[in-house]
Parts: sequence; structure tokens; C-alpha cells
Amino acid sequence: MAGELPPEIVKGMESSIGIFEEAVARAEKLGKAAREAAETSTRTSHAALAQAEKISKEAKDTAEVSAKAAHEAVSRAQEVSRIAKETAAASLTGAQEAIRIAEDAAKVPKESAEASVRTFEEAINRATEIGRAAKEAAGAALIASQEGLHRAEEIGRAAKEEAEAAAKGSLPNYSLN
Repeated sequence: MAGELPPEIVKGMESSIGIFEEAVARAEKLGKAAREAAETSTRTSHAALAQAEKISKEAKDTAEVSAKAAHEAVSRAQEVSRIAKETAAASLTGAQEAIRIAEDAAKVPKESAEASVRTFEEAINRATEIGRAAKEAAGAALIASQEGLHRAEEIGRAAKEEAEAAAKGSLPNYSLN
């Protein structure tokens, strides 16, 4: 019996083999459960990855739409600003032209009034000169008139004296100074 094992050892071995087979069966069950869990995890990961890619694409599309809308808004704002500047410049030019026209229109009555004032002043100066000349002429006429009256009085006296002398018969010696 040299090649045979004692029954206790065989029984222990059989028992060990049974335990080993149970361990292998459990390991297979655990491996199968792990594979199923891994497959479930893989499917879940794939689904999550697909969802993440979808969300990422939607976010990218939304960002592109937002960027395009922002660019269009900036372009419109720049156009509005350009138009506002042009309108302001045109308004300023129009206002300056209106001011120039108003100033020119104001100059005409002012220049006309200044010309009237000059003409009036010239007329006053001429009237003053004429009045002064008339006064001088009147003064000269008065003096000439007084001299004429004085001579007439002298002539009248001389004539009276001659008449009286002629009436008396003698002629006086007279001189007309």
C-alpha cells in the first residue's frame, strides 16, 4: 500500500477539493458578477460619455450662437454710434450755418442803422455848419446894417445941417466920414 493514501488524508483531500471547488465556484460567481458590474459600469460610462458629449456639443453650439449674437450686437452698436456721430456732426454744421446766416442777417440792419446814423450825423454837422454860417452872415448883416444905419444917420444929420444952413443962407464946410 505504498501507493495509497490513508483514508483520513484522502477524506481530508476530498474535503479540501470540495472546499476548493466551492471556492472556484464562488470565484466564478464573483468573476461573473464583477464582469456584469464592469459591463454595467462600461455601459453606464458609455451612456454618461455620450450624454456628456451631447451636452458639450449643445454648450458649444450655444456658445457659438451667443458669440455670433454678441458680434452682431457689437456691429449694430458700432453702426448706431457711427450714425449718431454723423448726425451730430451734421447737426453741428447746420447749427453753425444757421448762426452764420443769423449773424449775416443781423449785420444788414446793423450796417443799415450805422449808415443811417452816419448820414444823420453828417446832416447834423451840415446843419450846424449852415447855422454857424447863417449866424455869422446874420452877425455880419447886422453889423453892416448898423453901419448903414449909422451912415444914414450921419448923412441925415449932414443933410439936416445943410438944409438948416441953406435956410439960413450959409453953407457949412462938411465932410462925410
